[in-house]
Amino acid sequence: MRQGLDFGLLGPLVVRRAGTVLDPGRRRQRLLLIRLLLAESRAVAPQTLCEELWPQQPGRTPGGAMGSLHAHISKVRAVLEPQHLRRQGTFEVLVTEPLGYALRVPPESRDTVRFERALAQAHRFMEQGRPERVVEETGKALEMWRGTPFADAAHHLFAIHEAARLEELRQTTREIRTTALLLRGRITEALDAAQEMTTEHPLRETGWALLLRALYLAGRHPEALQRYTDLRRHLADELGLEPGPSLRALHHGILHHDLPPLHSADELNRFGAASAPGGGAGHGSDPIGPAMSGVPDEGEATAPVGPAADEPADAADRSDARCDPAPGMREPRRRPWHVRHNCRAVSRCSPGGRPRGRGCRL
Repeated sequence: MRQGLDFGLLGPLVVRRAGTVLDPGRRRQRLLLIRLLLAESRAVAPQTLCEELWPQQPGRTPGGAMGSLHAHISKVRAVLEPQHLRRQGTFEVLVTEPLGYALRVPPESRDTVRFERALAQAHRFMEQGRPERVVEETGKALEMWRGTPFADAAHHLFAIHEAARLEELRQTTREIRTTALLLRGRITEALDAAQEMTTEHPLRETGWALLLRALYLAGRHPEALQRYTDLRRHLADELGLEPGPSLRALHHGILHHDLPPLHSADELNRFGAASAPGGGAGHGSDPIGPAMSGVPDEGEATAPVGPAADEPADAADRSDARCDPAPGMREPRRRPWHVRHNCRAVSRCSPGGRPRGRGCRL
């Protein structure tokens, strides 16, 4: 990293050089740093910085904002630039270009980039059928979080969209980690994680699917059924929706002690959406995939979710929601390993750990 600089953006701004924490200065200097870091080494015009950091106020002249910007640029340079370069009047970190100011730091100096790279690696491990490495990589990714992304700029438009995107990726990371914990047979840990997710995000069906499955595998079959009933009532009362196809298939599997295959968090986001009666549009969307969306209209083509021929009928419904994968994440070209190999040792049991006559699906 250039000059050993490191920037923590997954929470209040933290700046380090060679492991030593630096003081980035007062609020406006922090905002300036965050704005330049969000530009990813591209130049930002001085006029744009003035408009975003110093919104026009009655009685304030545009020239006053420009003068303040130049003063803050100098203060930020005093923090980031090596002393010997400042003496020479040359700069290599916060540089002036024809189009404006740019922060020349490598991508890996930002914890947001390292987080997304760890998540992308976790996806690759999941596709390779290595859930133990998924747990390790997602744990590393989640440890980088210290609070709200870009907390110092939480109410500024230039940071709001990116903060929301990162928060969505964080929830996806938690869901992937919980999925991997189930695949490894670490049921208690998965149950705790799923309980936390459904409490914080009660309308994300992926978390509920993981919770119901973890309860069942922990031998708490009646509680799993009761939680499904509670969720169904909540969706109907609050939103006029029914649970989506994946949750209905999972409920059917719990009732008959024959769980459908465990899909990745990505697949659950695509196929496990709550549905409006009659195929109407559902509720909400996000950068990764809809947490709530509609089911197909009558006559629309459907496809089964998972490879099993004895899937419940409602598992064959498809959500009409479609979305592109998040940046840095690939769509799997083949059915994920943990769907193809759905009869791992942890799944060869009924509730409470009793062996079954035939391999059940996790």
